[in-house]
Amino acid sequence: MSPLSTEEIVQELNRAFAEEVEAATRYLHLRNAVRGLDRLRVVGVLKEAFRETIEHAEILARKIRSLGHVPKLDICVSCPSEPLSGTEALQQALTFEEAALSCYQDLLKKVEGDVPLEEFIRSQIAIESEHVAQIRELLDE
Repeated sequence: MSPLSTEEIVQELNRAFAEEVEAATRYLHLRNAVRGLDRLRVVGVLKEAFRETIEHAEILARKIRSLGHVPKLDICVSCPSEPLSGTEALQQALTFEEAALSCYQDLLKKVEGDVPLEEFIRSQIAIESEHVAQIRELLDE
């Protein structure tokens, strides 16, 4: 079992939940901030990333509820109104995905011994790692 108490695990899951909701909000903004021909190139990627990020947040919320708690959302998001190129949007998206990956990697260390939770977090790490790789590949084109 994890060395953390249930309340500490919930606190960490809430942190990851907030990270995902914040990223989803930023993806929604990016989708609408990209202008020019780049929009055609990246809007689908950003739309899919938004959908997946919301899905991750919903999974985390279910995990928190399964531990007998209600998800807590503590975020502060500010999105500027300047237009972005597709490359700028992808660079920002890479930042979101790297932050999520780091969050899950940190969480994995904290729940060591709780096999079901470890497996869930490992799967999230694999997903986020794939997202980081995909965005980096797009930026290298």
